[in-house]
Formats: sequence, structure tokens, C-alpha cells
Amino acid sequence: MKKRRVFCRILPCSRLTFPLLLNAWEKDGIDSAFDIMVIEPAADLKKIGNGDVVLYSLMTPDLPLVQAEIHRLKKAGARVVGGGPHITGDQELPAQIGFDVLFAGAAERTFATFGHDLLAGRVEPIYRDNGETGRDDFNACLPISRHIPTRPPLEIARGCSWKCAYCETNRFPVQYRALDSIRAYLEIQAREKCTRVNFISPSALEYGALKTGDIHLDGIEEILALARDFGFRFIEYGIFPSEIRPDTLSAPALEMLKRYVANKSITIGAQSGADGRLKELGRGHTSADIEQAVDLANGSGFLVNLDFIIGYPDETAEEREITYRFILRMKKAYRIKAHLHYFFPLAGSRYAFRFPAFLSPGERETWLALMKNGTAFGGWESNEKQVISYFQWLERKFPTYYARYS
Repeated sequence: MKKRRVFCRILPCSRLTFPLLLNAWEKDGIDSAFDIMVIEPAADLKKIGNGDVVLYSLMTPDLPLVQAEIHRLKKAGARVVGGGPHITGDQELPAQIGFDVLFAGAAERTFATFGHDLLAGRVEPIYRDNGETGRDDFNACLPISRHIPTRPPLEIARGCSWKCAYCETNRFPVQYRALDSIRAYLEIQAREKCTRVNFISPSALEYGALKTGDIHLDGIEEILALARDFGFRFIEYGIFPSEIRPDTLSAPALEMLKRYVANKSITIGAQSGADGRLKELGRGHTSADIEQAVDLANGSGFLVNLDFIIGYPDETAEEREITYRFILRMKKAYRIKAHLHYFFPLAGSRYAFRFPAFLSPGERETWLALMKNGTAFGGWESNEKQVISYFQWLERKFPTYYARYS
């Protein structure tokens, strides 16, 4: 009997997603029932035909591209399945775009259920995981699949106790991967001669925390020591995708990192240099906390990449000027680089239906100058163009949904 073909559509943001999902099928023993393929260039979509299943994991900025692809795929008779951050926070727009099946929340458990349903011919329109169920699946599944060679960093913490306005990570209960599961991942990576290992945690130094600001360095050190015992040459922690909150950094934490990590820099989530904006965001720290963290990190020998977002909803030119001056002062006094992002409203966040505050031409040149002189880096300019394009698409294609933004 001919196997049903399942295509994993790789987008830039989803390159790390599918190894974990397919691992859930492999653990369940049903992956062999399908002909699983990876598809990356959009031109290869022509390979997909009637009865095929196409999997997407997407973020909000991907929606215009994906809508155009779905139209083409549905004409070919394919079934289109979507999950990822946007669909977790909002199922309304993806349903309008044309997805046949949606996944909201973590998908290890529900993706296995979907596989069995697909074989039985009784697929549901939506599969949900609210974070309370499937905790064992978080430990059981690893981002390693025989169907995809990509080896993502290991997610060791899921969810967040903080309530930052621009982020949806806090919508679900915090979970931590158990040490036995981490050991299993490291053992496989070491056996396959991998030399580098990295970890995913929304707040690097709060692994194992029972509440915000609850620091347990012993648990983190146990993970890093285990990685060193397995012989990895490059152990990375405290950089993307496991940045550090400024109010969690301490001299003991830095001493621990120096003992284990290969990275010579760390990433600190600053997000703004204006205290009023930090308070409005719900960040739980001040600009003084950022400076203190940078001072400690530089004193321990680490260069610091400071993450900032500009263009928040209702953000004034004066607020941006405060952040700009803060960056200049920090650059003069410390070894830092500013990593600049432009605000994009993300589904499921408090700012989900808010417009960015757009920059004037003069402001844009001021911020671009930071890039040109080496003070800052990042894709904020392309992010700005992307968000403008997104709203133009949304207003044109889905005016009723667009009308919800303010």
C-alpha cells in the first residue's frame, strides 16, 4: 500500500521545529507509516499533489507568504496543517487563510495524536495543548529525528513567569526539562561526534525557578558540567536562544559561566533604556539594573550584547531618544553592542492588536548611524519594512481583522 506523503515546509523561523515534532512520531512508532520529506525552496511546492499533507510552523510575519502558498497547495488537493507561535496565540486568522488543521500550544502529544488520526481518516480541525497536559512529553521528546539532519539547541525551559507585553511565552505554565532527558540528548549528540551544544531557555538563569527571580545556579551548573563531561568543545549558554535578564545576573552566576561556556559574550535582554517604558512593558527591572548587569559582565571578561526593541505601541520620540542616549552612554563606558529589533505585534501577547510607533525619516537616520559606526547590529530596518508590508497585506486581504488594531 502506498504511504501518504507528509511534507515539512521549512521557513527560516521553523528550521528548528520539525526535528522535535518528528521525534514525537518516532517515539510513538508511527513515522514509518508515512513517506516524510522536507521541502524548503518555494519552487519545490510543485512536487505536492492531491492527498499530500503539508506541515507549517509559523510566526506572525510569515502569514502573507504562507497565505499565497496555501492557495496554491489547496488547488493541488493538499491538506495544509499549521502550528507554531502565531497559531498558538490566534487561530482566527490562520483559519481564514485556509489551514485545514491547526495546532495550538506545545505539540509533542497532540502531533502524535494527529498522526494516528491521519492514518484512521478522522482528523480534527484543531489540536490544543494548554500546557497543563503533556508534561511527560516535554521530557520524552528530543529535537533529534532520523528524517531531518538539523540538530536544534535543546529546550530546557518552556513558558515564562514574567508578563512582558510584547511576548506570548507567559501564557502557559513554566516547565523545566528533567536532567535525565537532558542527559539523553547530550549522550546522543556526543555519540554522533557533535562538538557544539546550546540550550533554549526564555530566561537563562531562571532554570528551575518556582517563581520570578528565583535563582538556582546549582541546577544550571549541573547541566553545564554534564555537557563538559560528555566532552563537548563548545558549550554555549547565556546567548541566543537563552538570553539573560539583567536582574538575574550576579557575580556567582558569571563565575559559573566562565568555568563552562565557550562564548566570550553574553546576551542581556534590555528591551528599552527608558524606565517608564520598561514599567509599561512589565519587564520587572530598570535601566539601572541593565547597567549594573553590564558592569558585572564586563568585570568578568564578557562582552555584552544588549537586546533592544524600538517602535513599541504609543512609544514617543522622547522615549526613543532616552534609549538612544542610553545606548551611547553604555557604549562609551562599557564593552557592549546593541542588538536592535523593531516591534512586531505578536499573537497572544498583550500588544497583539497594537500598531507600532513608526519612526520619522530623521529618527531613522539617527538609528541607522548606530549601525554604521558599529555601536549596534541587527535587522531592525528590515523588521520595520516587514511590519509595514504585513499591515498593508492585512488591510487589503482581511480588512475586518485589520480593523481590530489600534
